[in-house]
Amino acid sequence: MQRINGLRMGVLLLALGLAVGCASGGTEQQVGADKAHAMAAEWTQLRQAKGHFAGGEWRQDLDAWQGRKHQLMQALVAEVLAARSDTPAVLALLGEPDARVTIDQADYADWQRRTEWQGSPGPLLWSYHWRGQHDQLLVAFSEGRVSAVGWLYAWE
Repeated sequence: MQRINGLRMGVLLLALGLAVGCASGGTEQQVGADKAHAMAAEWTQLRQAKGHFAGGEWRQDLDAWQGRKHQLMQALVAEVLAARSDTPAVLALLGEPDARVTIDQADYADWQRRTEWQGSPGPLLWSYHWRGQHDQLLVAFSEGRVSAVGWLYAWE
């Protein structure tokens, strides 16, 4: 009888441990989501500011390599690629793209060729300007999900 009660207690403790583990895992995911939304809000503010490549004054946080805007874009695009996000999720984090190009448009082949891709680009590309049209972040979609991301640099 004690052996059965011990077994029941072991199963109960295992179940409790799994429940706590699952609950804490959900909390970790929420912290990640909260951080992504905070980064997206900061990106939105920086996106509205005008740096050197958008006709304004040079600003370190907007225009410099690895400046804050560049860092935020890298982090957010890593998030959407890892999650293979759908278009609403990308819009929620990055907002409306500066340009959309489909496979049948003239810019598509040029952008696909000149971009350093992570993943396989699909038939729809969204462009987010980092430093005006000078340097851009591209998000590629296939069947409504992110299939690749890449940087289209001017290399000057």
